[in-house]
Amino acid sequence: MMRVFIIVVIVLVIVVIGGTILLGTSSHSGEQFSPDGFQRRRFSYYEALGMRLTATDYFNNTGNLELNLVKNKWITSTGRKPKDKDWVTVSMLTQGTFYQSDAAILIDYLEMSNATGAIDLDRWNQANPGYAAVMWPEIQKVAEGNMYILIPDILHHMLDLSRQKNNPLPQSWLAQEDKTAAPPDDLTKEEKAAGETRQKTIGQQSLDPFLVQLYLTAGKAAQDAEQTKRARFCYEQVLRLAPGTQEAQQKLDQLPAVAEEEPAEEEASVENESPEDESKK
Repeated sequence: MMRVFIIVVIVLVIVVIGGTILLGTSSHSGEQFSPDGFQRRRFSYYEALGMRLTATDYFNNTGNLELNLVKNKWITSTGRKPKDKDWVTVSMLTQGTFYQSDAAILIDYLEMSNATGAIDLDRWNQANPGYAAVMWPEIQKVAEGNMYILIPDILHHMLDLSRQKNNPLPQSWLAQEDKTAAPPDDLTKEEKAAGETRQKTIGQQSLDPFLVQLYLTAGKAAQDAEQTKRARFCYEQVLRLAPGTQEAQQKLDQLPAVAEEEPAEEEASVENESPEDESKK
């Protein structure tokens, strides 16, 4: 009888322990983004009672639009795999809780770039290579400064500019219902090159002063919210675009001194770093 009792107790203990582990097991999955070459990757791993059960699995999620931006040299890419600390967590689902960072703003626009998207940026780039050459470096700069909230303003400013009558390149192709149709070939190589050069000039003349005001306004808002890092970035961009802007320099001088940077760390192991930490930038 005692033997049966012991066996029953052991079975119950095993069931309780197993049930506790099962209930405490959670899956974590999401997407990460790096401003370097606009690289994207999905990740997933499992935890139980706060302990990692599996290694993090990563899957490359970089799209054709991002690859074309690098190919056309509209954004820069080191060609290297970013370190763990350089990835920004875009979204994450864990235990029924969904987290999303500001980086999702950019990802949403990139995801639209297909035949059914509200804004097909890939086609827009092809029709407006000069404007694209002006816009995308600034969007990358914004991403590097973790100011994704400014991207809609920049992007729609350039979209509106491309719709104006003084656009040096034809835009009728973008209005076609057949989104799979190839771009027209009714311009000579020289005419296309001249139109692209003219777009770059018009785009720079329009975007630069717009960015100065945008960064100045964003810098003040960040400073009022005591977001020193963001405020500093914004004022520095104002001075990059319009050197000698006294208001930006005065605001920059009011910010606390920058703490000395710690020595660069070796690339962290994905086994030891949780994606939650990568979003705190």
